[in-house]
Amino acid sequence: MLNIARNRMRELLKTEQCMTCASVFDPLSSRMADKIGFKVGILGGSVTSLMTLGVPDISLLTLSELADQAKRVCSASDLPIIVDGDNGYGNSINVMRAVEEMEHAGAAAITFEDTILPRPYNEPALSLISIDEANAKLTAAVKARKDPDFAIFARTHALNSQSFDEVLRRVRAYSATGIDGICIFELHDKEKLALLAEATPLPIMLISYGHVELGSREEMAGKNVRIFLNGHHSYEASVKAAYESLLALHQGSQHPDSQGSAKEIIKAFSQHDKYSALTSDYIFPANSLKVA
Repeated sequence: MLNIARNRMRELLKTEQCMTCASVFDPLSSRMADKIGFKVGILGGSVTSLMTLGVPDISLLTLSELADQAKRVCSASDLPIIVDGDNGYGNSINVMRAVEEMEHAGAAAITFEDTILPRPYNEPALSLISIDEANAKLTAAVKARKDPDFAIFARTHALNSQSFDEVLRRVRAYSATGIDGICIFELHDKEKLALLAEATPLPIMLISYGHVELGSREEMAGKNVRIFLNGHHSYEASVKAAYESLLALHQGSQHPDSQGSAKEIIKAFSQHDKYSALTSDYIFPANSLKVA
């Protein structure tokens, strides 16, 4: 089953198509996405943090907890699963262990991002490591890989805090480390996508959480985009459905009053305000926690 999923991922990356990525979070959602016809899925770090710990995406999740959930999700179907590896849970040596764990869990691919996690004291919510350090971590990831079909993506968040020239600089550097793809977060501009496609020969994965103006899937495919994720709607819908069904059961009503959006429900029950206050007190005084 593991080789089937990884082979499917490799074939996907060789195509000239842009595939919509399913956000999966447990064995059932993995099987559903595969049966429906999705060609690729992702196990998000933020979703796993909520599923496993019931907390926001603030780097409380451990590698072992992620690996346990990844194994459940990946073993449930032949759907190629990309695991969100955050920053690799530490330095280059930690990244190597993350690769070993995700290969063992049955993942088809993993993404490693260039952010500093957990958030350092008195630093912005989004800080980046140097290109040299990112290159070292990616090179270590490739070195640690045992199955050549296991794909490694470099994910950069430079677009959120740096110039686009810096984004392109990072993409060019990361592309030379032996990885298999580039992952970009929140790119919404067609012209920038064209420049990005020129900067790397590797397949591109785009992640967005809102409306994007990048054209049709065919147009995106023409810019070497092979995978497109637009949010974790399936998980959000499941949370809202669970809450409303429990509310209906408690109220003895089949049609309970709406209790807000899925994001509002998640924010309330993941204790966002509690962790925001802790962050203000101990990490970044007088500033509220911002969770993407």
